[in-house]
Amino acid sequence: MKQSKHARRMVLVILLIYLVLVGGTAASFRADAFPRPTWRSVLNGSWCTQFERYLNEDIGFHDVLFRIKSRTDLFIGEKMIQGVYVTDDRLLEKLYAEEAPAPESLADPVNAFCAETGLPTYLVLVPSASEVYRGDLPANAVSDEQSSRIQQIYSATASGVRCIDAYQILYTHKDSYIYYRTDTHWTSYGAYLVYRSVIQKLGFTPTPYERYVIRHMTTSFRGDLYAKTLYDDVKPDLLDRYSNEDGAKITSVTAYDADGDAADRGTVLYRESALSTQDMYRYYLGTPCDKLVIRTDVESGRKLLLYKDDLADCMVPFLLEHYSEICIIDLARTGARYRAYADPSAYTQALFLCSMERWTDLW
Repeated sequence: MKQSKHARRMVLVILLIYLVLVGGTAASFRADAFPRPTWRSVLNGSWCTQFERYLNEDIGFHDVLFRIKSRTDLFIGEKMIQGVYVTDDRLLEKLYAEEAPAPESLADPVNAFCAETGLPTYLVLVPSASEVYRGDLPANAVSDEQSSRIQQIYSATASGVRCIDAYQILYTHKDSYIYYRTDTHWTSYGAYLVYRSVIQKLGFTPTPYERYVIRHMTTSFRGDLYAKTLYDDVKPDLLDRYSNEDGAKITSVTAYDADGDAADRGTVLYRESALSTQDMYRYYLGTPCDKLVIRTDVESGRKLLLYKDDLADCMVPFLLEHYSEICIIDLARTGARYRAYADPSAYTQALFLCSMERWTDLW
């Protein structure tokens, strides 16, 4: 009986080899890693276990099977893979319509900060692409309505907090390339559109779009939504760098961990090495850290305290045009401890810039 069971597994494994090689993954075949069978290992089942590991790790057979299942689901009418809606042009994250904290509780952190520090305080909550492109979702899609929730939070903020409506800006430009097709982040262009409004509220004139030289750092960016679905019929994304040759020059970049230990990053903001990894979005600010202090040659005497999640990373280069120093606190890493990382009295303004999804989870 035991031998019969292993024999059946053997037949199955041989069929799997055939499917993998015929399925177009022969180029990934590594003969040196192939587990060599013996009569003993085949009969006791250990070779099958080794071979299954080989299929996943060396040939990526798990990915092959996942793609086959996903394609089958889509073929029979399913519109969602792993919590991601698949449309003709983009992948959209499902926004679950769960019971959310009261708007007052989501406004409390910024209200308390403004009251206790007396610092001019600004709040920008950025909707997900799924909210802006709600019309592209299936008719039966159940999702959170972020735009109305953002307005409820804004209504609950204290009079000293200035709120900036990113939703209307992004919705107005939804036919432009403002969100990645395969990732949950906005593009640099989407960030620039909101930056223009934000920086005016902060008291500056925005740098004109024409001043920037735009360089495509990669044309093959596939982000976190692709990683969930492995659906490659949606066109890969562009990851852009905006450069203003006459703009601010960075004089120092210092990263701090949770213990306050500092690491000098020189005068480099961008991380070219990230473009060869699966997390290309880290190109904008490099390895995540609890606090990042960037100093420039701008002589305005103005310093910004920025509380953010990683959505804000590609907006930082635009903000740098106006400040001699920006202290960036990563709310996704610090959570409710964010107040302990910087002395607000050393800064002239504070900006809370965060995706709506993250803001709900933080508190």
